[in-house]
Amino acid sequence: MRIFLSFSPEQTPAERSRMSYAFRLFCAIYGHQPVLDAEQAQTADVWIRYAPGSAQGQQPRPTLKLSSLYQSRSLYEAAPPPKRFEREGESTVLFYSPLPGQEPDWLGEIFEWVSSADEYSVRARDSVGRVAFAETYLGRHKLDARIPYAAVAMRFLQRALCRLAPGAVAEPRSPVESAGHFVIPTHDVDYFPGSHLNSVYRVAKNAAISCWLYKSAALGMKQAGMALRRAAGGPDPLDQIPALAQGESRRNVSASYYFLLKRYHRRDANYDLSQPGLTDAMAALERQGFEVGVHGSYTSLDEPSELAAQFDSMRARGFRPLGGRQHWLRFTLDRLIPAHERARALYDSSMGWPDRLGFRSGACFAFPPYNFEEERPATFIEIPLVMMDQSLQVGPGEESDWYYQVAELLSVSRRYGWGGISLLWHPAAFGGGWLSHAVGDVFWRLMDSRNERQETWLSAIEFVRSVRQRYIEVGLLSEEYGSAEPEEPVQQSSKGEFVAA
Repeated sequence: MRIFLSFSPEQTPAERSRMSYAFRLFCAIYGHQPVLDAEQAQTADVWIRYAPGSAQGQQPRPTLKLSSLYQSRSLYEAAPPPKRFEREGESTVLFYSPLPGQEPDWLGEIFEWVSSADEYSVRARDSVGRVAFAETYLGRHKLDARIPYAAVAMRFLQRALCRLAPGAVAEPRSPVESAGHFVIPTHDVDYFPGSHLNSVYRVAKNAAISCWLYKSAALGMKQAGMALRRAAGGPDPLDQIPALAQGESRRNVSASYYFLLKRYHRRDANYDLSQPGLTDAMAALERQGFEVGVHGSYTSLDEPSELAAQFDSMRARGFRPLGGRQHWLRFTLDRLIPAHERARALYDSSMGWPDRLGFRSGACFAFPPYNFEEERPATFIEIPLVMMDQSLQVGPGEESDWYYQVAELLSVSRRYGWGGISLLWHPAAFGGGWLSHAVGDVFWRLMDSRNERQETWLSAIEFVRSVRQRYIEVGLLSEEYGSAEPEEPVQQSSKGEFVAA
């Protein structure tokens, strides 16, 4: 469907830019063709208007009149509280309530969710330096994080358009006809086998955490036994990368492995890029068809150029990292977006929570984040992280329910579109040396049942390559996006860091 969007004269340039962004994103997810040039309005099948009437000298097409409710505000100002809305048996919440009988500002609703504008207003940080869930819009207003509110708004908008164009397809159209729902398995490598003593210490520490934090004496005792066997010369229960990759290869699934490259903080991993055997392990994964990316270190966003330097340090060793995720999910959006643009990344997958399942930006689809500083879409795609392994063990629900919790979340995403969401299982989450054996079992069970949910599991970069043309066609990404991998020369600074030449 070709859709023309017309603005009200009262809308500011910033508001027009933001609504255009939301409109293009809606078109990308549903497979529509956006039209924003008034001279091309007559080629559209339907119109969306913020202003009454039609353009002078033009014959009107079937037109959906949206209430012009979104207004730009300071990023230090919180979003308005949610209001309940229901139509045709489906309910949601709105940032902006329309007058009775008028259509909500669906583009404004989509923008508020996907841009995470409210999150910029949150000044409080947890002990890690993150915006805690309780401080987010979802947390403050006690909304269900398992509902993809941006996708719900898109569905309401699509239904309104279908009423104007009978026969139009009501569901989102996947960019790949054979793929109904994309799921991206990812693995943050927070542990790499090193010294014998370090391995014993880590497993013994995990045993104590299991007893005191997770309140699982049985798991703690098992891990204590693993530590003793390791001390006696037994296998390292945290060394799970080879077995994990083998299991994925056996199932014909590729995945993304993210490696830390610097070790500046005690919360960074037990290794860095100089670790013996590390680059060999990374190269082995690439030879097997897996993606190797950057796990931005704990402090990688504290300096504007540090994340880019970490990407370049991996490039200097012959790898071509195209994306990754922040360690500990330690980021704020005002730093995350420019840092990834400077790093010339094609994607990021940090936007999620460490301790709960759900859709942080209300999105069960991939999207370029919105760059408020320059009033434009970012130059990379965000792949939402909808669950992390440890959220099963620390969250509500019995062990027997864990699989069904994640499977239901994936089914919700499938209900609203073709996905582009990521799951995170650390390699050390398998084998019982850190988390319960059952946590790793859930991963394999989800992967083995993927066809039942019509899912395509693939690495992040394979996903990006599969769908990027859709985002280019609607004008969210440039024609040059991903056309060539960055190959700028690098040089080493006096601190031993690698920076762009």
